[in-house]
Amino acid sequence: MTQRSSRQGRQAKYGLFVIGLLIIVGIVYLTVNSSEWSVYADSGSSTSTNRGAVHIFASADNSQIEPYYQETLKQWQADGIQPGTGEVVITASQFTAKSDDADVTTGSYEGKNNVLIWSNQRGWIEYEVEVSRAGLYEMKADYYPLKEQDGGSRQSVMLSARINGEYLFNESRSIVFEREYRDIQPARYDALGNQIRPQVKEVTGWKEKALTESNGAYSTPIQWYLKQGKNTIRLEILQQPIAFEKFTLQAPSTIASYDEVKQSYPASAKRDGTALTIEADQYSVKNSTSIQNVYDRDPFTHPKSLDAITYNTLGGSRWMKGGQAVSWILDIPEDGIYKLALRANQNTVKNMSIFRTVYIDGSIPYREMEHVQFPYDSDWQGMTIEDSKGEPYAFYLTKGQHTLTMEATYAPYMPIIIQMNHISHELRSILLELRMVTGNREDKYRVWNVDKDIPGLTERMESIREQFIYLQAEMKKINPRTDDVAQMLKNGAEDIKSILKKPNQIPYSQDRIAAVQESLESNRATLMNSPLQLDQIYVAPIDADLPSMTAGFWSKMGGMFQSLAYSFQDRTGFDDKSDDVLNVWMVWGRDYVDELQQLVNDRFTPETGIKVHINLIQNAQMLTLANASGMMPDVALGVPANVPFDMALRNAALNLSEMPGAEQFFSRYSPGMLQPLYYDGGYYGVPETVSFKVLFYRKDILQQLGVDIPKTWDDIYQILPTLLQNQYNFYMDSADYSPIMFQNDVEMYSQSGVSTGLDSPKAFKAYKMWTDFYNVQGIERVVQSFYNQFRRGDIPIGISDFNMYMQLLVAAPEIANDWAIAPVPGTSKPDGTFVRWSGGSNPSNAMLFKNASPEKQKQAWEFLQWYTSTETQTEFGLNLEQYHGESFRWNTSNVQAFANMPWKPDDLKIILEQWKWTKEIPQVPGGYMTDRELGFAWNRTVVDSENSRISLEKAIKEIKRELARKQQEFEIVGPNGEVLRSLNLPRINEPWKGVDQLVE
Repeated sequence: MTQRSSRQGRQAKYGLFVIGLLIIVGIVYLTVNSSEWSVYADSGSSTSTNRGAVHIFASADNSQIEPYYQETLKQWQADGIQPGTGEVVITASQFTAKSDDADVTTGSYEGKNNVLIWSNQRGWIEYEVEVSRAGLYEMKADYYPLKEQDGGSRQSVMLSARINGEYLFNESRSIVFEREYRDIQPARYDALGNQIRPQVKEVTGWKEKALTESNGAYSTPIQWYLKQGKNTIRLEILQQPIAFEKFTLQAPSTIASYDEVKQSYPASAKRDGTALTIEADQYSVKNSTSIQNVYDRDPFTHPKSLDAITYNTLGGSRWMKGGQAVSWILDIPEDGIYKLALRANQNTVKNMSIFRTVYIDGSIPYREMEHVQFPYDSDWQGMTIEDSKGEPYAFYLTKGQHTLTMEATYAPYMPIIIQMNHISHELRSILLELRMVTGNREDKYRVWNVDKDIPGLTERMESIREQFIYLQAEMKKINPRTDDVAQMLKNGAEDIKSILKKPNQIPYSQDRIAAVQESLESNRATLMNSPLQLDQIYVAPIDADLPSMTAGFWSKMGGMFQSLAYSFQDRTGFDDKSDDVLNVWMVWGRDYVDELQQLVNDRFTPETGIKVHINLIQNAQMLTLANASGMMPDVALGVPANVPFDMALRNAALNLSEMPGAEQFFSRYSPGMLQPLYYDGGYYGVPETVSFKVLFYRKDILQQLGVDIPKTWDDIYQILPTLLQNQYNFYMDSADYSPIMFQNDVEMYSQSGVSTGLDSPKAFKAYKMWTDFYNVQGIERVVQSFYNQFRRGDIPIGISDFNMYMQLLVAAPEIANDWAIAPVPGTSKPDGTFVRWSGGSNPSNAMLFKNASPEKQKQAWEFLQWYTSTETQTEFGLNLEQYHGESFRWNTSNVQAFANMPWKPDDLKIILEQWKWTKEIPQVPGGYMTDRELGFAWNRTVVDSENSRISLEKAIKEIKRELARKQQEFEIVGPNGEVLRSLNLPRINEPWKGVDQLVE
């Protein structure tokens, strides 16, 4: 009786608590719904529906502080703001203020005097400018990206711009000043006749550019609103040093229509003649090193590449980002009226068109060239640039050289992208409210009355469904055939319709709503990519016939058989066991293999006389098959950390610790990173890359919330209530327990390696701390994409890795100055010390093999030392980024070479500071069960609400069983559990001092 009464009392208290929570939530919701949400039908907006679709925006939503430029411009126009007048020239050296950390000087640079030289990547400068009339102005800059010898690199310059203390629109946070490049000729070929990807060199010089949006979302320069009288313009540098001569403010330029322009063409201009053919891969300049030539085996592609590799076409996935531009020189034989045609391949996303802005001699010739449409086709197509009636557009060109430029843009999709972003924010808001109301728990016994418990929810969901339908119709206007994005919008509308059929089940539909939001986000990114592959460009007199641009059936069949015959020729070298050729297998992409082979041919072989053949393999599993068949390579690169250990267990890997000079060799690396490569007293591999862990945070949002950057886990506890109260959260990968375990002095295995270290009071305490973050502190259990939510501002702080860093660096320029990194939160120990231990992971590693002859082992060891050296890793990494763009940033585990990559100085210092605290989990036979069972335990504790101690004990039982089974298999323990030999696992208790000089 006593127990039942106590239970009833607890239930009554729980019921009162729930009722009170619901009342508070309802009051908060009604307050927010009435004062912070604006619901309206904007028939004048480019993103509005013709039927008055409802648009929902959150005025208190910090994830996008400013509206998009297109929205701002339309609002200015609706408010009657007129274009400005006149022209104002600002001498760059005559700034009125600067920040203390901005290293700016005035002087001479590359032929110009009295210019501003901004030689570091920090700070801001301000100018005061006076205009006689309030209105909209374009801004031009005369600039010179500093050369490499002056501190620059191959990256574009990036700045942000504020007018009178404000970002006028979201895009003003990221303004890019491009560099220009060209390939070094002539083409080079390897011993097999394959073309070697050419090196690029920068085309230096002073440039004039009207400020445009950095992602290619708009095809015309950005306009800025200036008030009458004095205005303050602040420029903040985000990336790369630059010199400025002057800035020019002028009234917005207008582009005439085609009908207006063609009226000016001379009536007597020549209209017939022979077509001029330009090879697309023979461009004059490009504004990104990521734009590359690619090889194509179509029999009609010129020059042919049916057997050996020839980089005979331009682009495809190597020319897809908005703002990327390529230029060609046209040698026009005589004055005349010409048409443009292209042999193009646009088959990446089914039924979806992509767009290019066309420039002649640096200017858009008429309005219709702002975004030329390239429809989808499954194969190569001959395309003439023509109007909707099928009539070619005419271009009047005078005799001599002209420049044709094509720039990737997604401007026609921008209204849809903006609206999809707003819908995504609304879905996120709905999910947050549902989590708050349900307590982030699914109570199967709770009966909901959604109209009463969450008023307005069904109307908001219905509004989203209508917007999905409208956006689907807008996509159909651009792409008549249903494309992937239109299909997603249709499916999203159907999913929401299905959810709304049972409105009282909506609180249990959070996963379905989250899936709709994630699909929306991924497809929004699809609209921003515009891959186009070009083979040839034709400039023909308007009345002339064009050459045939597509292969016929017999031509395709002949090419297919030729390629088939070539495919039977052995070019891999896998079976090449000659003593004079070192056989290296590399689990990386073709570009990495080609670059390393070129370095070997240019550097290693001439210096050592050792011939090396780099072979591309698809995955590391081929090593297991090769070991069984006796066809092992001499060196393997790019293998996961478990492969050297597994091979060492089976006596197939070479113990690198026994090689001459091994002690000095391994001193380059953090001992903590070597842990997974250790077995029975030796190291059987070496880290090739590192995936560092750091704390990412949004400076703008944390500043607005008044939240300091957390340094310890106690600081995380303190900021979480503030984050949650403002509908934000903290991110921590639910699969990564390393920081909490390591900082609580938990060793995952005993030093002998025969038993788990989780069966200890420290481990139980750390495990509870880990799971309590989700059960008690309110961290989200499932985050679809931390990158997307961080970019939008939904989750403004969290722990992630190198991949997250590169995504933000490459694909999120609009928040480039709004995020930063810090070391992983640490722990203060009772003895006064402070630790920041965290796993960093070794995504790829290198190893050697025992089956090779002693001579081959010696050569392989010499190659490995050369490959991992600071000089080689630096050149390899810089070349990759030079040829393919910063998305190929090489995260080498050689810390000195890592520091030589073009990192932001402040970021590099933080990464290296965290590097010293990196250590990995050692590997033991059966150790794979640790990760697996801890994942199961986390699910039981967090999802099923099982007691944390009981759940971990279940995991420990399974881990022990598997460890014992595998250790008996490899004769580490006997049949009765007696220890036959100890693995003597190293213990890492001190931070690595190898980075100290670099941090300083």
